Amino acid sequence: MVAALRGGWLVACVMVVLACLGVGLPGGVVAGDGFFAPPRDIALLVPLGLVGMAATTGRDLAACAAGGCAVIGGPVLSCMGAGWGLLALCSGRRVGVRPAADLVALMVMAAVMVDPGPVVWLLPGLCWLGTRGLLGLSLSPHVGSRVARPFHMADIAGMIAALALWRRLPQAGMVADMRWGWVLIVAGCVFYMAASWRALCAGGARGSMAGLMGGSGALVIVLAGLGLLAGADDLPAMASAASRTALLVAATFLTWVFVARALDVMEREAGPLVLLRLGGLGVLMPRLSALFALGLLAESGLPPLLGFSVIWMLLRLLAGMAQGGGVVGDMPLLAALVVLGVGWAVRMLALVRVVAVVLCGRPRTPRGAGAADPRGRAMIPVMLAAVPVLLVSVWPGLWLGLMEGAGHVPSGAVRPVLRDVALASPDGTAVLHPGRLCLLVAVVGCAVMLLRRLACPTPARQVAGWQQGAPAVPPWMVFGDPLTQVGPGNPARMVTDMLVPMPVLRRFVRVSIRWRARAAGMAAGVLRRVDWLWQGRAVPTPVVLLLACVGALMFIAWHG
Repeated sequence: MVAALRGGWLVACVMVVLACLGVGLPGGVVAGDGFFAPPRDIALLVPLGLVGMAATTGRDLAACAAGGCAVIGGPVLSCMGAGWGLLALCSGRRVGVRPAADLVALMVMAAVMVDPGPVVWLLPGLCWLGTRGLLGLSLSPHVGSRVARPFHMADIAGMIAALALWRRLPQAGMVADMRWGWVLIVAGCVFYMAASWRALCAGGARGSMAGLMGGSGALVIVLAGLGLLAGADDLPAMASAASRTALLVAATFLTWVFVARALDVMEREAGPLVLLRLGGLGVLMPRLSALFALGLLAESGLPPLLGFSVIWMLLRLLAGMAQGGGVVGDMPLLAALVVLGVGWAVRMLALVRVVAVVLCGRPRTPRGAGAADPRGRAMIPVMLAAVPVLLVSVWPGLWLGLMEGAGHVPSGAVRPVLRDVALASPDGTAVLHPGRLCLLVAVVGCAVMLLRRLACPTPARQVAGWQQGAPAVPPWMVFGDPLTQVGPGNPARMVTDMLVPMPVLRRFVRVSIRWRARAAGMAAGVLRRVDWLWQGRAVPTPVVLLLACVGALMFIAWHG
């Protein structure tokens, strides 16, 4: 039954792709007065179809069906689909989680969208409350998750359903949209930082990925606020750019599908994905670890993959929304930029922590020591899931053309998917070519590998990577001393051992210790002279953080 449903999602995905390319399907498109969505809104069935193809359980397939209702349905059917998806997600949650407020908000939202009336200005708040469970939004910095099975295909399908709801919000008036726009931008940035912190402090690989995916859900809120603000200010170019960036965020869900498949295989081979018990999978499972690292790099926001395209478009949008009213008028924008930057930095730390703990070091458990790359057909689904991520990362313009080509491609016209390859900024002053960045990174990477091979020849006797230069492991410690291996506290040692020769590293360490001692002596002398300012009292950490944020705001405001 599961295989048949997955095949049905494959057929649906192919049909939607053909419709987006302008190919006429037999029978046309079913039209209904408000019951079904317009043809141009069904493009989100492409990522949803890929999620349904990768689903493995009934819960995941139920969430995909709910997401399909939210994508293709009108106001009532889409809200019903979102509520169904919320119930499918809550079926795996622990006792005590009650989504009653979310369901009531979805019911009221459906009624308001059918008959707007004077309360149409409440729609952004109702959509926020109704989709917070689907997007994983929470201001709590605590790691304890309320979800018993985090980061599965059902969570990705729920995010697609929430994105479909946010893309259909009508205009409520200039004043209401401007107020809601600024509120959603600032709130989305705060949600992004909170999700990044939860990812950094999570105890399992799936919990960390769930926090990172919650950051993608927060970007949906930010882009919805930017769209409302652009519509209120009568900026059609900015509104179109916000919509295109939301479609790029939908493309990141393909990356989460790929990472989820890789984690499923990794969990089957190495056991439970608890970070305190993982290690050394980069040596034991090189092919799967390389694919997993590629997925994390695509979500990190570093060039040249998909995450960088999303961050580039988002920063261009935020910079284009400046009102020119000085520091006071742009204060919400500056605060959003600071919070977004802090959240992105914490997100990078979470990704580095996952890579350092899971892939580096040596195995910590017998189950982990026996892990190996799956053979035969087990690697095919993971490799197939990586293909769309690579294509969208190199040619994001093709993805945008595919998503925007549904329902409005005239006969004989040039397909949007064949017209645009690069990304253009909202104001049209800059163009991003991720394909050229990928080519540059590939050339530099090949040069670095060649130089490393020439400088560090391979030894005649092949030994395990963690035994090079390390003392012999005592017999009572089978998997090595956790304090001396590469892990969460020492992730940089592996990089320095690979790239820096030992004499140069020793010389650098001696020089750095000498200069650090001199700097510490100078700092101690300065502190003795100004000790009367605080008289031995420690400065609280929140005060230091507040001063740092104020300094960052002043720097951004001063440099424009």
